[in-house]
Amino acid sequence: MFKIGDRIVHPMHGAGFIEGMEQQTVGGMQREYYNISLLDGKIRLKFPVENSGTVRLRPLINEDHANQVMHLFETLEIDMNGPWSKRYKENMDRLKRGEPKEVVEVLKTLMLRDKLVGLSTGDRQVMVMAKNILCSELGAVLGEDLEQIFKVFQEIIRNTIG
Repeated sequence: MFKIGDRIVHPMHGAGFIEGMEQQTVGGMQREYYNISLLDGKIRLKFPVENSGTVRLRPLINEDHANQVMHLFETLEIDMNGPWSKRYKENMDRLKRGEPKEVVEVLKTLMLRDKLVGLSTGDRQVMVMAKNILCSELGAVLGEDLEQIFKVFQEIIRNTIG
């Protein structure tokens, strides 16, 4: 269980912090919710403390792990094959699991694909989501702006393509 002030990651929205907690009745059931403020300051979420779904909150990674994730983005080999529908479902499943390594795979694959052959509207939306999730967490941990982290990734993609 998280406490007020804890910095967390929501797998589908990115880094934020627990702003507060409250009881709320939904569908006739009293539940406790976290009030989450995302670090971009634009979105506030309510998230059930006892969530039984597939989306799980987790604490921010530490600085060493963040540096490993940055290095992984640079070194990870990408397989860009597969039909769009299968790729889209797999990418969304990876994002929902919320593991940084899987978000790196999604983001790097879609960034490479965008540079080489372009993206469908659905793939572009997933890429933006992956960017926000990964870069917001890395930025929070490393003390960098989300866009600065993304610029590093863009440079890596440029160097990968040649």
